[in-house]
Amino acid sequence: MKTNFTQDLLNSDPFDKSLEARELFLRSFKENALHHYQKHEFTRKLWNKLGFHPDQLLTEEDLSSVPGTMVHLFKEHELCSVPREDLVLTLTSSGTGGQKSRQFLDQKSLDNVKKLALAIHQSLGMASSKEYNYLCFTYDPAVANDLGTAFTDELLTNFTGKKEVYYAIQFDPKQNDFVLNEEGVVETLKRFAASGIPTRILGFPALLYEVIEKHQIELKLGDDSWLQTGGGWKGKADKEIPKKEFRKFIFKHLGIPEKNQRDLFGMVEHGIPYVDCEKGNLHIPNFARVYVRSPFDLSLKPKGERGLLHFLCSYNFSYPAPSLLTTDYGRVGECDCGLGTDILILEGRAGVSKHKGCALKALELLEKN
Repeated sequence: MKTNFTQDLLNSDPFDKSLEARELFLRSFKENALHHYQKHEFTRKLWNKLGFHPDQLLTEEDLSSVPGTMVHLFKEHELCSVPREDLVLTLTSSGTGGQKSRQFLDQKSLDNVKKLALAIHQSLGMASSKEYNYLCFTYDPAVANDLGTAFTDELLTNFTGKKEVYYAIQFDPKQNDFVLNEEGVVETLKRFAASGIPTRILGFPALLYEVIEKHQIELKLGDDSWLQTGGGWKGKADKEIPKKEFRKFIFKHLGIPEKNQRDLFGMVEHGIPYVDCEKGNLHIPNFARVYVRSPFDLSLKPKGERGLLHFLCSYNFSYPAPSLLTTDYGRVGECDCGLGTDILILEGRAGVSKHKGCALKALELLEKN
């Protein structure tokens, strides 16, 4: 029996939603679920208790019956479906302090997440062989190489040719903490604008917005420059700008065309990037499924209705989160951009946590400058 459906899936068009493509995801997910069922005791016992077995996955509709593992479990326990000696990378979800989710990657799973991320960005016209300068509003991966946001931004710089990469959040040994190098950011923006090489800016939008406002920056980075934000406006919701207004602000101050400004949503526990199209909607690739559930009884909500987000993916064989139930509210909707796939609409957290993630920690840095 063939057992390589996951590689076939990752070699396919991430936004192909034909019956054949959807069948390929089903087979890939079943392959992945069987692995975790056999290799991870907790997952097996949980699914057995709830009356679920991967062999029950016969149709697309059956995917919605997969029990979701609550995201908080991964903050409280270190869960792994392969021998520890097979792991090559461990990613955490928060900056310093608080509870951290840890995602464990063996070489196959690491290769898979890199492959799927590149495929998604290529399909959206965001990968290029052209050379770019990079300004990353995230933690320097040379120091914070286990943080999910640092890993993501470093990965994104590999989807084009690259000249210079500047990481704005740097570790200060004197303070024994990460600090935002505002002066370095301003100088880097000016240098990139004068270089003649297009620029790509990555990272937390609130940091970029407040640095531009504080220093009254007005530059022209060029028509082939890009902005890809991620991490949201956590902790600065009162200053959050609607996406369309933010795009106009960036075009005015940095000269980056609005069509080249995209947002990305991801969770270290899930690993799939949900990326904007030109119209500013986060598209759901065929590498994942997103369901919306009632917060009261976890029943499935129809498309367009609000509820708790439940994510499925099949690329990761080392970390038992093929079916992840989150504490985020959202909806599944539609977009007329031409991709023909459903979109993910985020609507905030289901509860308030005292624990700080990467975005909240990064925003604290503004108070120090």
